[in-house]
Amino acid sequence: MDQMIEAIRAAVAEGATAEQKSFGAQACRTILTALEVEPGKAMVLAGTPPASPLAGISAEQAIDLLIARLSALVPADGKPSAGSAPPERTGLRIALVQPPARPRPRGGR
Repeated sequence: MDQMIEAIRAAVAEGATAEQKSFGAQACRTILTALEVEPGKAMVLAGTPPASPLAGISAEQAIDLLIARLSALVPADGKPSAGSAPPERTGLRIALVQPPARPRPRGGR
């Protein structure tokens, strides 16, 4: 908290740079958000991305959700439907080429 107050003091001081004013403004926004947040709620600062909807679940719950979503994509019999074509492959393709046969030496071995 002291750092934020010092940033505000530096921002309102005579001859403050644009960077100091920017830090001071952000400190003001942070303090205002902290004062307005309800007890027990997460503090969301302006300009920050929203929290993930999965942020509050355990790893086991996340795995269960993933399994459920993937299972919903597979047909009940486990075989692809007759009308669906296999997915087209993209990316790097390397053709395997048989090396030429070496000529056998004449004579000895």
